[in-house]
Amino acid sequence: MASGTAYVVFVIPSVFTVVFGSAVLASALDDLDRELDMWPAKHSDTVSLGEVEILGLQGEYAESGDVEFHLRITGASFDCGDLEMRIYNSIGDVVVENLYPSLCFLDDTQLLSLDDFSISGLLPDNYTVSVIINAHDNQLIGSAVFQVR
Repeated sequence: MASGTAYVVFVIPSVFTVVFGSAVLASALDDLDRELDMWPAKHSDTVSLGEVEILGLQGEYAESGDVEFHLRITGASFDCGDLEMRIYNSIGDVVVENLYPSLCFLDDTQLLSLDDFSISGLLPDNYTVSVIINAHDNQLIGSAVFQVR
C-alpha cells in the first residue's frame, strides 16, 4: 500500500508537470514573434559605444625589428579609462602585458601614440595583440594579428 501511495503522490504529478509544461512552452514558442531569451545581453547588438582601432601594425616583422603601432579610440563614453594591452603567441600564452591606468583622450577621434607601444625581442611566431579599454563601466576590445620571422 505504501508503494502505491508514493506512486500516486510523487510519480504521477511529476510526469504530469513535465508533459503539461512542455505543451505550454511549445505553444508559447509557436508564435513567430516570440523567442526564448533566458539570459538577455546587457546591450543590444545594434548599439555602438565606440571603437578601438590598431593602426600601423604590419603583417610581418623581422626577428630583430621593433613592433610598433598606434591606437585610435572613438566614442564619447571613452574620454578617460584604463587601457590594457596584451600580446599572445600562437599557443595563447601572454608574452607582453602592459596596463595604463587612468589614461585620458582629448576628443572622440584621438590618435593615441605611446612609446610603450613599441615592442622588441619577440621570437619567430604568430602573435595576436589585444587591446582592452575600460571606462565608465563600458568596455572596448580590439585585436590584430602579426607575424615575426
